[in-house]
Amino acid sequence: MARNSCQFTCHVVVILFLLVFGEVDGVTITVPNPTVSAEAGTDAVLMVSFTSGTNPYVSWELDLSIASWTINSDQPADIAQAYKGRLTINTKAPSLTLNKVTTADARDYKVTMRATGESSDEKFIKLNVYERITSVNVTVSPADPVEGKDVTMTCQITGTGTKYSWKVNETPVILDSRHVASGNTLTIKSLVRTDKGQYSCTAENPINSLRNSVDLIVYYGPDDPVIKVDNANAGTQHNALVGSTVQLDCVSESLPVSYNWKYNSVSTAGGSKTLSNIQRNQEGDYICEVSNAKTTLVKSKTITIKVYDMIQGLSVSTIPVNPKEGDAQVEITYATDKGSGTAMWLKDGTALPNDPRYTVTANSLKINSPGRSDSGVYTCNLNNPFSTSTIQKTISIFYGPEKPQISATSVENPDPLKYVLVGTTVLLKCKAECDPPATYYWNVGNQDDPNVPEGATLNLTNIQANQAGSYTCIAVNDKINKRVRNVVPLNVYQKPVSAGPTCSMTPVNSDLQFRCSWLGGIPKVSLKFLGLSEVKEASETLDQTETAAKLPALNGKAITCVGTHPIAPNNCSITPRSPEGILPSHNATAQPSGKVSVTISCKGSSQPPATVTWSKAGQLLTSGGIYTISNDTTDLTITGFNISGGDLATYTCVSTNLLGSQKSSINLTGPAISKSSILVNPAHTVVTLTWETPRDSVVTGFDVQMTGPALQRSSISRAATDWSTIQTKGPEARNTDISPLQPGEIYQFRVKPMVGQNEGPPSETYSLGQDPGLSAGAIAGIVIGSVFGFLLLLLLLILLILCCLRRKKQRKEPKYPVPKTKERVATGVSQPNILLTGGVTAARNGPSIGNGNRAYTPEPYTQYDKSSTLPSNVTPPAVRMATTV
Repeated sequence: MARNSCQFTCHVVVILFLLVFGEVDGVTITVPNPTVSAEAGTDAVLMVSFTSGTNPYVSWELDLSIASWTINSDQPADIAQAYKGRLTINTKAPSLTLNKVTTADARDYKVTMRATGESSDEKFIKLNVYERITSVNVTVSPADPVEGKDVTMTCQITGTGTKYSWKVNETPVILDSRHVASGNTLTIKSLVRTDKGQYSCTAENPINSLRNSVDLIVYYGPDDPVIKVDNANAGTQHNALVGSTVQLDCVSESLPVSYNWKYNSVSTAGGSKTLSNIQRNQEGDYICEVSNAKTTLVKSKTITIKVYDMIQGLSVSTIPVNPKEGDAQVEITYATDKGSGTAMWLKDGTALPNDPRYTVTANSLKINSPGRSDSGVYTCNLNNPFSTSTIQKTISIFYGPEKPQISATSVENPDPLKYVLVGTTVLLKCKAECDPPATYYWNVGNQDDPNVPEGATLNLTNIQANQAGSYTCIAVNDKINKRVRNVVPLNVYQKPVSAGPTCSMTPVNSDLQFRCSWLGGIPKVSLKFLGLSEVKEASETLDQTETAAKLPALNGKAITCVGTHPIAPNNCSITPRSPEGILPSHNATAQPSGKVSVTISCKGSSQPPATVTWSKAGQLLTSGGIYTISNDTTDLTITGFNISGGDLATYTCVSTNLLGSQKSSINLTGPAISKSSILVNPAHTVVTLTWETPRDSVVTGFDVQMTGPALQRSSISRAATDWSTIQTKGPEARNTDISPLQPGEIYQFRVKPMVGQNEGPPSETYSLGQDPGLSAGAIAGIVIGSVFGFLLLLLLLILLILCCLRRKKQRKEPKYPVPKTKERVATGVSQPNILLTGGVTAARNGPSIGNGNRAYTPEPYTQYDKSSTLPSNVTPPAVRMATTV
């Protein structure tokens, strides 16, 4: 009670101290070794230390308190009843000593320390108690380990073991998926024979260690046995010559191992077997059996012993003797007098075709469904390990004939099997695959020909139409009595008479009949019209009529006749067309008597040809009297045409066919010249007159007239100013040359149209040389030119005077007269009709060629009409031009 009061007083003092001076640090326990190991029967010290501001209270516990005390207290420790006599406690320190520990003392011990006014602390110490290892023994399970199975080795000890380690042949075992250690065991999975060896186990604890070992034997096999023949590895077969010795040895990897040989159900123990003076009746399969009593496995290996004689007397035969195409099979068989072997067959020196029809048996070659390609030289190579023999045999497979192939050749015909022309030559050839070669016979196209030609070729010369038809070639194989035929058609054609069809149209009342004709030819030409309302066909001649109601739709439409012939197809076309392009024209002719005939033509294009009706000034004309209408009605001829008797009038033609009509007129007028011109050569020796007439003008000829010197000397005298006809031209003439002319002479030229002896107005008059008179225009031009010339001369005179006066001041020299050139200019003004080179002047009613008051040089054959003016860039010899009034 006094003790508790003292403790209470101390607590109060501590609390007051804390209130005055603040908080004090708590108790701290330090454990130098949290785990303590001890050998059973010895003392175990659980060592701790502490820090504290006072003497703390110490308590050691397991499940319950086993001892407690206060540091530096005079009071003894409070020890639980179960541990009295087993503990050694120094109350001045917190450590605890357990005396003579046993494995039952191996526990986790808790130490708690607290002091008044301080926070408490607690720690744990683990006590391990070990018994000393005194013996180690290693066991193997199963006792007879077998390759491929698992084995477990166990390390059994006396004492306490905490760690086990394993070695094999003094080398640490490497743990992996096959080597698994667990506690005191080591398991090796899927044993292999190389796992054998000395395995040692070391058992350890903190007190001591101890090791022991065991030899691991792995039983394995047997592996696949190996057979040796005469101490050499052998395959599955060994070949031996009759009379030789064969040594057989069987070897297999196995632990343990047992050998046994079997031949024809007879067993012989042991790994070796000797066959002396071997004979053919000793060949066969020899079996080596290997067994293992531990693994209970049995393996075997078989070797086939073949015993051979040397090959002698090889021969070959065939069944049937003479095979043919279509037989079910041909068999080539070999035989020997002695010895056997393996046959290798060749055909024509090469390996047999990869063909399922070929079957090789032990002593023959069989060919199923033999054909012609199987013919050839067959070689049998018979081989055994000790000898070789070869033999050949030629085999022919008779076949055919196949269907004959017929070809045709001809120099004149490019494709004779398509057609040949009458009169040409054709060579037919027949060929069929056949062995032996076939015999050929022909059936010809002409059924009236009783002959049966024989041979592979048939020559047809100068072939005619009756030889057209089917030609049959028959191929015969006499060896197998087989006949085969083939037929080709031979077409014999002839070209039509003309190169192509002829198309025409003919009116039939108000309808229009179309005709297409193409005669001759073998076969006959087939014709049809395209473009008509119906398509009809006919041979050689086709007539097809279109009614009047259908004709408008055909106007301007091309209608084609298609001619079909195997040699030369061709077409023709015709286009129905109403009259068009009608433009009347006329032609006038005059008889020597002066009687004139005029023909008016009214032509154009039309199909079928149109019929023309004529009228004059609205009055219908018919043939009779002075009027004649041509048979085709396109020409109207007026005989005794009189230009002053009313024949100059308007004539109308109407052109009509079934598809329509066209009307046109011409107004005939009297003879006239509508346009004329002249050309002059540079030498002024030739002029060319050209002229034109109106389209409707009636002209039967032209008189070319001239005035001036005669072109040639003549006994007939005439005045140079009289018009004379120097040329007479026909109605078609439109130009003429006049020569020779005399340069410098004065000429006039004109053309006068004629109708019989009636003349029309002449053309404009063209003058060459001096103009016999001046026109009013020319006179006016001269006057104006003179005035301007005088003014120009006066201006030049003033300038000359001024120039002379100025020069006189500079030096005294005589005054120069007026230059002669200026005198000429002045003279030219007073006399305007100066001579000009080559001048040609037209009359007042015509164009002038040249100019009356200036010179020019004409270019070679330059043409001048009414409005032209001759050039004047160079001054040639003067020629006077005049215009006749």
